[in-house]
Amino acid sequence: MLGRKEKPEVMETVIGPQSEVEGKIISKASLRIDGRFKGDIEAKDTVMVGKTGYVEGNIKANKVIVIGEIVGNVICKGSIEILSTGKLKGDLKLGGKISVEEGGILLGTTEILEEEKINDIFKIDLSS
Repeated sequence: MLGRKEKPEVMETVIGPQSEVEGKIISKASLRIDGRFKGDIEAKDTVMVGKTGYVEGNIKANKVIVIGEIVGNVICKGSIEILSTGKLKGDLKLGGKISVEEGGILLGTTEILEEEKINDIFKIDLSS
């Protein structure tokens, strides 16, 4: 979790705070969004929405960290962390754990799935 003395995650792709992007992202690596993104994201690793980040669309990732705002549905194979400034307005399906700090907002339904079911819906085609 952020704030702890852990090895920091390397964010291989960053959408900066001055950027606005629209489309679909499919990634094998980690992704950090500090700007505005409209569209769907599929990542085999971590998706972090920074404090100035805003995502309008669905996210499918192993791990999601929400410091900014997501308006859309999220599917996590692993875990999701919603920090004190984070907002998720949409439904959540996950196979791991959920952490919501005091002040964090989750508006939507949450469904914890069995490993077999989350593996079936977490199929991301990253061949090529």
